[in-house]
Amino acid sequence: MEPPSAVARISHEQLVLAKLRSAAESLPHVNVFSGQKLTNRFGIEGWEIRGHQTFQYGDLRFEAEGTTLVVEAESAGGVSNLVKYWPLLASHARPHRLVIVHLFQIGSDGDYIAHRHLWTFLVDQMHSDLDSRIGLRWSSDWEAHRFTYRPGEDLPEVVDLIRSRFTE
Repeated sequence: MEPPSAVARISHEQLVLAKLRSAAESLPHVNVFSGQKLTNRFGIEGWEIRGHQTFQYGDLRFEAEGTTLVVEAESAGGVSNLVKYWPLLASHARPHRLVIVHLFQIGSDGDYIAHRHLWTFLVDQMHSDLDSRIGLRWSSDWEAHRFTYRPGEDLPEVVDLIRSRFTE
């Protein structure tokens, strides 16, 4: 019996992030960050977490005067990459608007459907809480958007959203 041939693993998350990074290169005065480096992390005041115990600012982060936009790319379910921004927003530590873009990789329309519904539920709860308790306003102070994508797809609606948030 012959050993199975080695097949290179394709990271569809990395491919989609590369497309988004490339699309944003033409935006003036926008800095791009990614990865696990300390320059792409945040803590919550009073939580006594430091260094790599802190949270990653998304898989991709775009920074410009007045706006931070983070992209969270998921190939599995989960909502921790959304909910981590709730205490950050509630702490008033953000000097300007935060835009959260969450991408769920799917193979069929039903993939991660419960997680996607939970994501929408959590955004609604965050919106209500942050508005009534803290006074943070949707769109002017923060916003969150969820998209799905299939391996190999271009994401024109995500590219348009990113560009629009830095050209307003």
